[in-house]
Amino acid sequence: MTASIPSRHRSPKITRFPPPNGLSSAPMNAGDAEVRRTTIEAIQRAVADLFGLSVEQLIRKSPRGAVTVPRQIAMYLAKQLTDSSLPEIGRYFGGMHHTTVMHAIAKMEERRRTDSATDLAITRLLKTL
Repeated sequence: MTASIPSRHRSPKITRFPPPNGLSSAPMNAGDAEVRRTTIEAIQRAVADLFGLSVEQLIRKSPRGAVTVPRQIAMYLAKQLTDSSLPEIGRYFGGMHHTTVMHAIAKMEERRRTDSATDLAITRLLKTL
């Protein structure tokens, strides 16, 4: 004799909807123009180039002001442009703690609103990456 599962304990039925008009449900090919995978290393190189620094200077744990803002911009862009977690981003920047990465992201969000030079630098980097 088989026991029947009461209806309130059954998994709900999943309904699959077609993609919105103009979008395909097929995966994109690596050659598609829309596919742009940005790596943290590419972000580090672009930020270092823009600010006249080496990547080594950017990732070194240094509290020097000349490196702090570019490093924070790079961390901000890493979060915006990659699927990397905060701890992973921190590892790419000399083993920074994830809360340091959170602080950098918050600072850059604030500076984009209040400092036009920072906003312009980030906008330029977003266009190139």
